[in-house]
Order: sequence, then C-alpha cells, then structure tokens
Amino acid sequence: MTGGGNRGPGGRLRGCETSLATAFDAALLDLDGVVYRGPEAVAGAPDAIEAARSAGMRTAFVTNNANREPATIADHLTSLGVPARESEVVTSAQAAAAMLADQLPAGTRVLAVGGPGLRTALQGAGLTLVSGADDRPVAVVQGFSPALGWTDLAEAAYAVNAGARYVATNLDMTIPTERGIAPGNGSLVGAVRVATGVVPDSAGKPAPGIFHRAAQRLGSRRPLVVGDRLDTDLAGAVAAGMPGLHVLTGVSDARAAVLAEPGERPTFISPDLTGLLEPHPEPRRRSPGRWVCVNAVAVVAGGRVEVREVDGQVRALEATGEVVVSLNALRALCCAAWEAADAGEPLTELPPLRVVSGAVPVAR
Repeated sequence: MTGGGNRGPGGRLRGCETSLATAFDAALLDLDGVVYRGPEAVAGAPDAIEAARSAGMRTAFVTNNANREPATIADHLTSLGVPARESEVVTSAQAAAAMLADQLPAGTRVLAVGGPGLRTALQGAGLTLVSGADDRPVAVVQGFSPALGWTDLAEAAYAVNAGARYVATNLDMTIPTERGIAPGNGSLVGAVRVATGVVPDSAGKPAPGIFHRAAQRLGSRRPLVVGDRLDTDLAGAVAAGMPGLHVLTGVSDARAAVLAEPGERPTFISPDLTGLLEPHPEPRRRSPGRWVCVNAVAVVAGGRVEVREVDGQVRALEATGEVVVSLNALRALCCAAWEAADAGEPLTELPPLRVVSGAVPVAR
C-alpha cells in the first residue's frame, strides 16, 4: 500500500498495490446505500463481501439507523446472502446509549423517541425508560423510526423545554430507500430543534466513537471505513483517523466526491463494493492543477476542467449535461479539484458524472 489514512490539509486519494481486502484487516461497512437499499441488496454487494471475507477481511456493519435491533439487522443481512452475527452490527442507538451510560448514573430516566432498536439499546445500558415528558426524564434520545408522529415529537419538545438533555442518535438529513431518497433522522430532529431552540448532541456518524467501538469489537488494528455518504461515513472516517472507501451506490455521487470539503474526502473511491477486491492506482501530481491516474489526466485551472481519457480524447467538463468518465479519470479529477479548492479556487460548476469501468469509448 502506498498510502494510509487521509492525511494532509484536505487529504487526497491514495494508492493500494494489493486489494483493499488484503491491505486492511477489517471493513467497517455502512448499510443503507452500501449493502442494501431498503429490503433489497445492492447489486453485487453480497458476493463482494463474501470474497473480501475469504481474503481474510473481517466485517462490522456500522449504521446510523437506530430503528431496528442488531439481531433484526443481522437476520436481514443473512436473508440477503450476507451471513451476519448480532455482534457484528454496531448501531447509532448503541452509541447514544453508551454516551449516556458513561455520563449518567444507572437507572437514570430517559425518554426514547424512536424505534425498538433505540429502546433496547438504552435498557441494555442500564437506563430507565419513561413514556413521556410528564415523567420528568433527565434526557431525551431521538432516533429514526418511520412510525414517529407529531405526538412523539411534541413529547420530546416538552421534555427538552423542561430542561432534559437532548441527544440524537444521528443527524442524517436523508436516507436512501428502494424508492429513492427520503427524510432521515436529522429532518425529524429539525422539528424538535425549531420547537426548543436546542441543538442535540449526536452520537452516531460522523462522530468518531462509533467507528472506534466497531474496530475494538473486531480487534482490528487496520480498519477501513466503507460508506456512501461523504457527510457521515467519510467525515467520520476522517474524524476517527481511519482511511475511507467511498462507494457510489448511495447518496453521495461522483460529482459530490469531486466537490468534497476537506473534512469529508475519501482515501479511496470505487463504483461499488467490488472496490474491496481490487488494487487502487495512486493519482500523481504532474504540475499545478494537473493530475494523472494510470493513463487518465485531469486538469483544473481557473475554474476550467478538462479530462483526457486513455484513448486520448480531451473533453472540457461544462455544466451542460451528464458526462461519462472512467474511474481513473474520476480519481485524477478529485485530486485536481481538491488541490484547486485548497488553494482558494474551488470549482463553481461541474456537470453530473457517470463513472464507467475501463476506458471511456471514443464518441462516434
């Protein structure tokens, strides 16, 4: 491996001469948008995880979804062709429960606003659940559940306005589902924030603790964070000091990766989980604004972006429609764009990008 974690002012993509599954001893995998979308597996994900495990890589499933219990998630994964144990699942509900258990006495009254996974985690941490604000909870913990309604949010607001500590399992504004992008826990938390003026502490990603907990549970010394969201998975990897693989099967697409803020930049990028099974060529800087990855070249200068693919075709990337690029061109483009942004010249316009394997064919 020619590069480790995401280091430097804004980080850059690194290279790995072997497959990631052999270079790292564990994958800390996000679920929604990485392994599955709703009830369905992401195409190719079960086979890729099986192959990574066969190469010696251990797995943990690190999710901000606090609604379901770990055993239920493990059963769901197993039904999709990804055999999983309850102990391999690490949820933001568990992270929130651990946060409160570290700071409050056993038996402290807590109002859980969420699904069964949240209630089980809080009870397992020795906290006492109450049914509403009239029970004078010391803390309110809010986690995503599709069954939450106005009454639940109102009880949370009453308790927080009465002085209860406010904790969110996570602040994801959206979640990917089999039907598309839907409101996440952060959107529901927003209603309570507006009603109370209180910003909750957040226990899940991108806070680093959930990743450290997962790595410790596996006994991992060389963990790799794998996720689809720059603002949670990859920001969490940076915060935890761990390398991160960004896959393009969920929320954050290729264009978002090129425009990523310094604290959200991945170490590796791949269209999907097959990226665990492959070497990753390292982009190289040839001159200011000019980066090369294998035979693909990307140039960013003065807000203008050009990509030259292996076939020699040069194309200016103008915001007029979707542009098809190879994975290596995307890698070079990320590094060139990040360099420009860190020098105070961020890109202001970039079209949607569609990434294909191999070289981009010459237009006829």
